[in-house]
Amino acid sequence: MELNHLRIFQAVVQTGSVSRAARDLNCVQSNVTARIKGLESELGVTLFYRRPKGMTLTSSGRIFLGYAGQILHLEKEAKKAVLDDDQIRGRLLLGGFESVAAVRLPGLLARYHRLYPEVDLSLIISTSKALNQKVLNYEIDGAFVTEKYDLPDMNWTEAFCEELVLVYPSGKDSPVTAAKKGVLVFPRPCVYRERLEQWFREKGLVLKTKMELGSADGIIKCVSAGMGVSMLPLSLVEDLSKSGEISIHRIGKKFASVPILFVRRKDTLISKPLGVFIKLITNI
Repeated sequence: MELNHLRIFQAVVQTGSVSRAARDLNCVQSNVTARIKGLESELGVTLFYRRPKGMTLTSSGRIFLGYAGQILHLEKEAKKAVLDDDQIRGRLLLGGFESVAAVRLPGLLARYHRLYPEVDLSLIISTSKALNQKVLNYEIDGAFVTEKYDLPDMNWTEAFCEELVLVYPSGKDSPVTAAKKGVLVFPRPCVYRERLEQWFREKGLVLKTKMELGSADGIIKCVSAGMGVSMLPLSLVEDLSKSGEISIHRIGKKFASVPILFVRRKDTLISKPLGVFIKLITNI
């Protein structure tokens, strides 16, 4: 069993087909097929169900996927460990959800780049749930999230604390009156949505019409157009409220305070690029 065979196996899992895996790996389909069949023969199990529209893992395949990920991760860790110079260089792959990436991270990442220009820095934007999973699967070095995975393998550091505010259209409407027109929320799971619902329940109000949107920018534009209310970080909407595009209502610490957490795996070697990044966020 070679490491390259495991990479091919991962590629088929991630893409769902031999043809797409071959394209991503820049090799011929017959090579991918042969490597997968070789793995199955060596292990004595079937790793994939072959279907007309792709490949899906068998129960044995799902078990093997976890071990393959760990083996490939250990290979990367070994390469990190043998670097014997003091320079901060290499690759750092991070994740962040949309609103923190738009407001909090640009300045932080710019500062990091000024201090450590030889680090190849990448940022993936996704939901907190998806980012937690990517960290768990060794796909990224760390991520900024709002929700924790209740797992012993994860390490959490509080990086920021956001103040949430009720956002509603500019004009004469109160937040409650505006809410009767509609409520704009992110898809679940979302801590902003949960706090909005909790705040209205405490006020004894029922949220009737909910519209789900996948982006903060879309929610802000819909609020500005008079479609209803939402709950978003003050750091994201403060300038817009000052310009009169929207109105904001502060809701108090009970519901407003949301910690933004930086998550990484406990069992990974902290590379030099990741180590100095963690120091940077803990000294903010």
